[in-house]
Amino acid sequence: MKEGKESHSEFISKVLKGLKLSSERMIKSKIEKNQSLVIMRDGKVITIKASELNKL
Repeated sequence: MKEGKESHSEFISKVLKGLKLSSERMIKSKIEKNQSLVIMRDGKVITIKASELNKL
């Protein structure tokens, strides 16, 4: 039974690592192309300019 939980936890860990890597690449790409990024903050959809992403 423990093997199933360990592999499930390992899978979740790999997925989270992949999501973090892809978000970092997307932000880097947005900065290079001087584009905006649309995110949700405090329940509101907002747009952040690429120039502001460098400050974060």
